[in-house]
Amino acid sequence: MSDRRSENRNPCYLRADIVVNMHSDPVPAEAHDISEKGLRLVVPDSKPIPDEFMISIPRRKLREIVRVVRREDKELGVVFKGAITAP
Repeated sequence: MSDRRSENRNPCYLRADIVVNMHSDPVPAEAHDISEKGLRLVVPDSKPIPDEFMISIPRRKLREIVRVVRREDKELGVVFKGAITAP
């Protein structure tokens, strides 16, 4: 399988929170492989995750709106909303 990414990924293992809305508790997750345009998340399989949400990674002081581009088992590939370009 070829890697279609054009930017470097930084391997990491960081606690992250998925914020679906301000009226519910955040969903805990793990952030891996952060790049300029997105990251890979490992999430619990017990809660449905929408196609768009806010991700918070306190250690990196990061809060961004993201969009899901890949779903596989407990993993999500997401891109930062500001990094999305028109096809």
